Amino acid sequence: MSKAVPLGLGQVTYPLDVAHQAALIGGAAAVPGAIQGAFFGTLRTSTPIIFSLISGAQWFAIGSTWYAARTALLQRDGLLNWWNQTRGAPLIARTDSNPSPQDRLRASALSGTFTGVSLGLLFRGPRNVIPGAIMFTLFGWGGQTAYNYLDKENTDAVVSQARPKSEEEKRLENENWMQRAAKSKWIPMKALTDDEYVQMLNEKLLALNAEIAIVDDRIEKFKSEQRAFKKDAAQHDSVAQSK
Repeated sequence: MSKAVPLGLGQVTYPLDVAHQAALIGGAAAVPGAIQGAFFGTLRTSTPIIFSLISGAQWFAIGSTWYAARTALLQRDGLLNWWNQTRGAPLIARTDSNPSPQDRLRASALSGTFTGVSLGLLFRGPRNVIPGAIMFTLFGWGGQTAYNYLDKENTDAVVSQARPKSEEEKRLENENWMQRAAKSKWIPMKALTDDEYVQMLNEKLLALNAEIAIVDDRIEKFKSEQRAFKKDAAQHDSVAQSK
């Protein structure tokens, strides 16, 4: 049983409002259609103005039909409430106020199918219904997919900017292009932070101190050998003099 809902809370979608919005979308689509028609009409016909007007009218029909069908699918509860209101029936709670990306994708594809079937039959005849349905379904699906992707990228960017950033993210943002390029595996260089540079110097200093210690040990060993040699030479001289 339908649940009664008070009026005036955005529960009703009026067909005239949908038609008005669809006409605006159709008018916006008619402009590039007329321009395209004028261009090709100049190249192919002797009556480019008529060709341009026909092309603009076709684009108007395509844009307005597709938008009206899509709006009807996405606001089906609001249109049903309008129908209930005209009959004095209780309104229902709307579940179509926040359509998901999948809902929009489905509505755009189905609206493309409806547009291809209806206008293909009207303008081109029965033989163009199936090709028109396939083409406009792909257009609706592809356009909505691209929009959903861009919308998600923009939403993710806004959320990323709104949340607090960690020290690592701040450090990455402050890096210049040379530091970013140095992190690539194709470049035989590495960008060092101050701490990494100090650590590298300390390691080199430790290695140098170790080498100095080894050299000192060798010098001390050489001196010991020299003292022993001198001592043996002195003993040898004293024995020779006593003989």
